Amino acid sequence: MTGTAQDGGIPHIGCFRSNCLRAWNDPRYSRLVASLALFDLNENKTFFIDVTPDVRRQTLMVRERLDLKNRKKRFRPDGILLTHAHIGHYTGLMFYGYEAQSTDRLPVYCSQRMESYLSQNGPWSQLVERKNIVLETISPEKAFPLTPQITITAFHVPHREEYSDTLGFKIKGPKRSILYIPDIQGWDTWDRSIADEVRNVDWALIDGTFFSPEEMPSRDLSSIGHPFIADSMELLHDTARDDKTRIYFTHLNHSNLALDPAGEAAKIVEKSAFGLAADGMEFSL
Repeated sequence: MTGTAQDGGIPHIGCFRSNCLRAWNDPRYSRLVASLALFDLNENKTFFIDVTPDVRRQTLMVRERLDLKNRKKRFRPDGILLTHAHIGHYTGLMFYGYEAQSTDRLPVYCSQRMESYLSQNGPWSQLVERKNIVLETISPEKAFPLTPQITITAFHVPHREEYSDTLGFKIKGPKRSILYIPDIQGWDTWDRSIADEVRNVDWALIDGTFFSPEEMPSRDLSSIGHPFIADSMELLHDTARDDKTRIYFTHLNHSNLALDPAGEAAKIVEKSAFGLAADGMEFSL
């Protein structure tokens, strides 16, 4: 995983509460914005799921992980898959434009609505016009081979849809599979059973933006729209305990109570057989 924080990252701009202070003072507690890198080492190909405002650092992480011999050679992913049009998930595209890396025909896989948004609105439309990126429409529910080793199935999930719809992904390798849903309005608003979906994969990386409503008493978190970790653990308790699927929470907001390693929320997550995703975490498919 190249990032596990909510769109604003950790530490968060303008935040000097305990989680952010800890991260300002000690980089070990900082987190990059949620993103996933996919490697096919047989084909020597790399893909990002979501391209964030932290993409520069995340690209360096990928190069270092691949241990590329020629450190002076420019590096770019072989493709990008986008979940939706909220700032943490797609605005890193700006770094592939004329003012920065100026890539040539970088494939960007997204929904039809996301494709329309990017192609019809600046500054993103400039990337399309200059052919820095090439938009490839994903058909939800239809599996497609990203490489000979990696198969992707996209699906719609309910979430705030100001500019685009929202996708989740199932990623299947030769032996194992991952469910990736960094954003969703709530499990009860989805037309599927999250418990059933989780049981069908080896790892589930799911929306853990907030631990509980107590962490931001001045705001109505229900209007923002995310399932609480506390509720997800209750809903998925039996699935987590059967030890077939390992469930991790990602897309963690800077206010998240579980970010305090000595706090009660972190202990509850650990004791309940769930986990918090971490930057740099790896899964072998």
